[in-house]
Amino acid sequence: MFLFDRERTGRIPSSISFEEQPQEAWRILLKQEPIRCAESTPVFDEHGNLYFGSHNGSIYALSPEGKVLWQFVTEVKVYSSPMLVDGKLYFGCNMSTLLCLSLQGELLWQFDGYKAFAKQSKLKRLFLNLHNYRFYDYEFKKFMKINTWTSPNLVAQQYVAFVFYGIGLVLLDKDTGKVHWQYDLGRPSFHLAGVAVTHVNGKDYIAVCGQNSGLHWLDETGKLLWKTNAFRGSNAWANPSIDVAEGCIYHTESFHNKKSILYKTDFSGKTIWKKQFSFGCRASVGISTANFIVFLGLNGTVYFLDKATGKEVASQLIASKDRGLWTSPAIMANQSVLINTKKTVQKGSLVCLQPNGAIQWEIFYAKALSVPTIDAQGRLYTATWAGDFYQFKTKES
Repeated sequence: MFLFDRERTGRIPSSISFEEQPQEAWRILLKQEPIRCAESTPVFDEHGNLYFGSHNGSIYALSPEGKVLWQFVTEVKVYSSPMLVDGKLYFGCNMSTLLCLSLQGELLWQFDGYKAFAKQSKLKRLFLNLHNYRFYDYEFKKFMKINTWTSPNLVAQQYVAFVFYGIGLVLLDKDTGKVHWQYDLGRPSFHLAGVAVTHVNGKDYIAVCGQNSGLHWLDETGKLLWKTNAFRGSNAWANPSIDVAEGCIYHTESFHNKKSILYKTDFSGKTIWKKQFSFGCRASVGISTANFIVFLGLNGTVYFLDKATGKEVASQLIASKDRGLWTSPAIMANQSVLINTKKTVQKGSLVCLQPNGAIQWEIFYAKALSVPTIDAQGRLYTATWAGDFYQFKTKES
């Protein structure tokens, strides 16, 4: 699943770490026109087959050898990283739809967020849509309309948590797709971040950010326990992350590419510390098992921050292109960090950073925004905006 666990820590579950630069095992070009990227982080079944989505509107199943097993066409972009539970795949699609597929690519059920949104009053729909079309992207000089940005999560072992355009947080039965409960995150309600989930004292708890309504902390029944206040004009793009050992949640809020604030909040809703930056952030915070977290800025710099104080421990500029780190970090077992970059409009790289901020190795290829991952056999997977999907291995394997 996205960032590898329900807490969204960014810790790759594999025990394998790449101390030295890996070698390319294979690369496939996903056939598509125009060229689109696979930004979705793959999940693996017991046979090592992998499943992921692409901006070309397709969901793919690949064998560990790089053979396409099947392709499910959605006709809209798939930003969402899948969740694999009990032999079923759960994907979000950009038409505010959640899909449940079998491992053979058969559609089992879907929840149409647009149809659910259409049941709201005309006034509410008009208000939201006006807000949506007012959001202008200064770099691409166009109005943004991303309606499913998030990835699914699992609550109480039975319910799929997902954030839908115009509705907010919805819990669906993982077997039937039936609505269990839903929670309004306030307005505006597009570009919404996903959810992080953790288990405390026999119950699941959910951390979720509204676009401009702060951090919300709910129990598994949908009861709001507390919420924070967002700063004026902010936009919460990134999925919150939960540190179970510290008993806290990290989340960010941004104002375009001019300002962002990183918050550390405990499970009672108290702000432990906050740190302001003079640039935006789209990345979820990576939480190491050591004493640091990883924060990525849209200025292209990676920051290693002390968990206890938020003080900068180390930093490294790895992407000079504006908004070159529109992605999230992946932390290997040895605490080194894998990050994909956008260095120019077309070029990027996969960077491995040591916990002291030093570059351990770097692979140059097309620009990339996906979160790299490693399977149980030590095979590294990543993808670029040139339409290429890669498998890397160690030199010995």
